[in-house]
Amino acid sequence: MTGIWIARIGHRLLHRETFTMMLSPAIADLQFETATRGTTRPGDYCGVLRALGGALWFDVSGDLLALKSDVEMIALLTLLQTIYYTFMLVLLSGFGAARLSAIDLDAAVVTRALSYVGGVGIACLVTSFACFWPPRRTYEAPIED
Repeated sequence: MTGIWIARIGHRLLHRETFTMMLSPAIADLQFETATRGTTRPGDYCGVLRALGGALWFDVSGDLLALKSDVEMIALLTLLQTIYYTFMLVLLSGFGAARLSAIDLDAAVVTRALSYVGGVGIACLVTSFACFWPPRRTYEAPIED
């Protein structure tokens, strides 16, 4: 069926109501146009991919607003992880306290060290967001008495 792979991706990445309201109509339009024309062209998927991108942006921005109250905790955990793993890299690199003071700190060494710390910081930020991302919004039907 046309567009089923985009529907699978959208089902895994998007919230249920976002998938229903934003991506499903675009897939339905694609399927209708394909049935009318008889063939699928690669350009037909542009609208569906734009709808997927817009729906993903909508969900991510909504989730980031939900994370607003947890930003301080995520920043603290990211900082602690970055310090820990940077210290471990320094220890495993063979530099001790005596060798660190003997190193000539030119611009290349400082740039390389800061790029390593930045890479470790980005990796720690990704893991912190993965652990503290808000749960998916799900629709629960009202319970009738």
